[in-house]
Amino acid sequence: MTVNHGNFTLPEAEAYLTREPEMQVEKLSDRLYTITDGQVRTLFVAGDTGVIAFDTFGTPGKARAYHKAIAAALPGKAITTIIYTHDHLDSAGFAADLAPGAEIIADEMCAKVIKLRGAQGQIQPTRVLSGERHELTVDGVNLVLLNPGPTHGSGNIAAWLADEKVLFSADTVLANSKYGFMPDYHFANFVPFMRGFLELEWERFVPGRYEMTDRAGFERGVNFIEAVMTACQNAFVNFVPIWMYEPMKGFCIEQLSGDFGDLDGFEGHVGQMAIRIVHHYLMGGWGLEDTPDHQVLMADEVSL
Repeated sequence: MTVNHGNFTLPEAEAYLTREPEMQVEKLSDRLYTITDGQVRTLFVAGDTGVIAFDTFGTPGKARAYHKAIAAALPGKAITTIIYTHDHLDSAGFAADLAPGAEIIADEMCAKVIKLRGAQGQIQPTRVLSGERHELTVDGVNLVLLNPGPTHGSGNIAAWLADEKVLFSADTVLANSKYGFMPDYHFANFVPFMRGFLELEWERFVPGRYEMTDRAGFERGVNFIEAVMTACQNAFVNFVPIWMYEPMKGFCIEQLSGDFGDLDGFEGHVGQMAIRIVHHYLMGGWGLEDTPDHQVLMADEVSL
């Protein structure tokens, strides 16, 4: 294979990896832009001399399309900084194709997972953060990077751009019901950590997928996830066969359609969400991430 392939091993995957989709760019302020391929969404910011890009998209082709879209929006400015929001390849897997010479900022846990994974095209971070809150000035841009604890992926960083009144948190809360199977969501701490973001002053929320929303849409998204968690517990109480998709889907639709049935993707996705969430109650989570002392995860096992 002639392209960076992440974790793919089949040469035939090159057709998927190299495709460059159309990107839609929207300017949010004098410096701030959001970009989407129709599914994944992220941000980039015009610095004084270069560009700060959040994530890379999930294939070499998408990373190149991201690069071209930035060049069209901000001609003459190179991508000098990449901020990984978390470790997942479908969001931050191909810095080698986006801007191989850029400084890469990431949370310590994200950096440790990337080092151990060794996926082709996912460059190791060059600046590692540790802790819940970081107030940074990068190329003249004031950023607050927040990691309250495990929400999605490893070392998930949210960005609060106070001047623009924007909050960005990839792959967490959506303005719809298109959560799918919700892989690697850490439910033990998810809802209180997300609600903590409402203590900040912002007006517009940029998720890692689909459309943007406001504070009310964000709060409704958190309420929806919490409501599905409640419905899944009620499924146990009512002896619904929790391991079977159709009964769980039907039960959750009956329980939740009155309050959330108008959300885009509700009937098509709530059953998948429920199958994932019941395993939170059956098994307890993914591991140390879903415990009160999540910060001990790999603390002394991996050195950078």
